[in-house]
Amino acid sequence: MTNVCKFPLGTPADLTASEAASAIAAGKLTAEALVRACLDRIAETEPAVHAWAFLDEKLALEQARALDKGPRRGPLHGVPFGLKDIIETADMPTGHGSPIYAGKRGARDAVCVAACRSAGGVVLGKTVTTEFAHRHPGATRNPHNTAHTPGGSSSGSAAAVGARMAPAAFGTQTTGSTIRPAAFCGTVGYKPSYRDFPVTGVGDNVPSFDTLGLIARSVDDLALFRYVVMGLPQRPLAAVSVKGLRVGFCRSAFWDRAEPATRSLLERTAEALAGAGAKLSDFKMPDGEATLPEAVRKVSGYEFARAMTYERLYHGDKLSRALLDGRAADGLNCSYEDYRAAERTILGYRERLYAAMEAVDILLTPSAPGEAPEGIGRTGDAIFNNLWTTTHVPAVTLPAGKGPKGLPLGVQLIGRLHQDHRLLEAAKAIEGQVLDFR
Repeated sequence: MTNVCKFPLGTPADLTASEAASAIAAGKLTAEALVRACLDRIAETEPAVHAWAFLDEKLALEQARALDKGPRRGPLHGVPFGLKDIIETADMPTGHGSPIYAGKRGARDAVCVAACRSAGGVVLGKTVTTEFAHRHPGATRNPHNTAHTPGGSSSGSAAAVGARMAPAAFGTQTTGSTIRPAAFCGTVGYKPSYRDFPVTGVGDNVPSFDTLGLIARSVDDLALFRYVVMGLPQRPLAAVSVKGLRVGFCRSAFWDRAEPATRSLLERTAEALAGAGAKLSDFKMPDGEATLPEAVRKVSGYEFARAMTYERLYHGDKLSRALLDGRAADGLNCSYEDYRAAERTILGYRERLYAAMEAVDILLTPSAPGEAPEGIGRTGDAIFNNLWTTTHVPAVTLPAGKGPKGLPLGVQLIGRLHQDHRLLEAAKAIEGQVLDFR
């Protein structure tokens, strides 16, 4: 067992993205010094963690030096970040976690990459993904205990940020692929409202649910990247108080799948919120929650099998059994009529959830059943993420201490659809006024 997070702090690599951006803007830090510190941390920790599918140190340093010599490019000037290896770049291969695409480069940058580079961001490289962002894991390990999974499918992104190799990294979420690994690796994770982040240049999985996400080390980091990716003017998070915040404690129909440490953590967090003046209430999910997973399985399978048509028909021998026998098989066995009926079931549930959430500002719910499971053969249970991805609402996970095995635990906050800025403001207030995880 190796815990690579036990290293001395105090180098530029330990800064959050927003702290680094501010230091560079103030002339207290150079982009090159920051990138070098991240590369040094990678050299120290990557042999144990295996977070990176592709790393271009030379290109990263060239980008940083050019930024130091030129005018300020934008809010991300000099800030390095990683990209899940299903996100296209013109100057790096995008492997999708599969031998089918090993070494292959795209024709252009994905929208999120182009936006961040234009704003001064520095791409360090591509982080490990499970095969086509599905179940079959890569080699990445949890930086807090390398005998455990980092989660998935955004495995490398979460591990890289958790090991402080990079202040931020993009992931994606079709089920629980950003929030769960972020929680397992002790980081802050964000799944925006569906399609707020453009997905042009990001590999398709299940288009009805696919969402580009971000893993970072503070809520301010999420806001910093959010407006760059969306092409909007920077809008700072207001300093709001937890007092008066309407919080619904959502145990959900699957509460019994939360481990005792997670239940205790959520209950303590709810008590702390109430003690800080939040208006806490028990949130009852609309009818139909327990039957929703079957409709999700049909939609996910139907769309995934068709998104993978080229790979299935021409390179099936290079695909894992987990992929072929899992979501792809579900989709090939799902009729068009059943697919459309499942869509209607999901749409009806979304509308009922949106109506129920009018009574609250945010929901409090688990980020994952518990600590990261031992072993790297599976990436964990997404039961506490799937619902929120399916219903398109925004989600944030915040680190909130450790479980009985000494691994990170997280709490998940859910916002109302397209009210992401309000969710981030509430999350920042809870981060600073209720949780102590730094």
